[in-house]
Amino acid sequence: MARQNIDRGTNANDGTGDTLRVAGLKINQNFAEVYEMLGGDSGELSAGITMTDQGIVFEGTNVDQHETTLAAGNPSGDITLSLPIVGTELISNTATQTMTNKTLTTPIITTLQINDLSSDHKYMVVASELAADRNITLPVLGTNDTFVFAAATQTLAAKTLTSPLINTGKIGTSINDANGAELIKVTATASAVNQILVTNSATGNSPSISADGDDTNVSLILASKGTGAVNINNKIVHREHFLTGDGAVNLTIPLTIFNASSALAITMADGTITGETKYFVNRGTGTATVTVTSLVGTGNPSTVAFAAHEAGFMMWDGANWHLASKTVAS
Repeated sequence: MARQNIDRGTNANDGTGDTLRVAGLKINQNFAEVYEMLGGDSGELSAGITMTDQGIVFEGTNVDQHETTLAAGNPSGDITLSLPIVGTELISNTATQTMTNKTLTTPIITTLQINDLSSDHKYMVVASELAADRNITLPVLGTNDTFVFAAATQTLAAKTLTSPLINTGKIGTSINDANGAELIKVTATASAVNQILVTNSATGNSPSISADGDDTNVSLILASKGTGAVNINNKIVHREHFLTGDGAVNLTIPLTIFNASSALAITMADGTITGETKYFVNRGTGTATVTVTSLVGTGNPSTVAFAAHEAGFMMWDGANWHLASKTVAS
């Protein structure tokens, strides 16, 4: 209904305006429409909505001392507030609400929380303090995939690790080369306690591959396959042990060098592993006489004398030493 104005006539009391009854009817109809527009009816203004100089005040479902006031701030220009054309709720910046079908353009999320499947626990995505902005780039996925985390037990596929630091790595069956071919195969032993130790070196020293483990004595096996052989491309060097006075042969070191100007009295115990070899060189001027606890073909203990500049070696068969070779000084 358009607003109804009261006709006051041309001049005062000239009888040309609305009658008192018609004027009162117009007033009533104007107020009735205002009441209806404010949520009431033609007879009673709604108690749920009032207007103040602060804005529009909405009473809740219970008439009490708590209301909601819709107020406008002080804009720096004209602003149009458009309500969605659906039955819904307005979104508050502090209320706990569930949003559906929303597109957020360049949002700033302080603490991201993601519910688990049963919504009884949450993943809390926490950012560290940055010195500058950083981009996290997601790969172009060809199928569904999973994030990789530092402490989670996960299986990685098709990954290239550049300069990784692996403190205690586990290898399933092999280490492959760049073409995917096996380079080193690994066979696991149940309850293993012994292993190999690989050590690098600084300038002037040699790297090493040695036996290591919980056992006191650990041998190192180097084997070929089938009728193949172990090929050594460069010269072989035996670790040496010097004897410059009377004493016992060190059976843990392959080469004993006698170096004395007078005679030496040396003892040699039984070997410990079948096939072990012991080498001797006398570069001194005194004869070194080795008393062997078990020497095959002679009454034991037996002696073997190495004169100046003589050399030789013995092999252990599991019960006795064999004098396999001995040079004679000319």
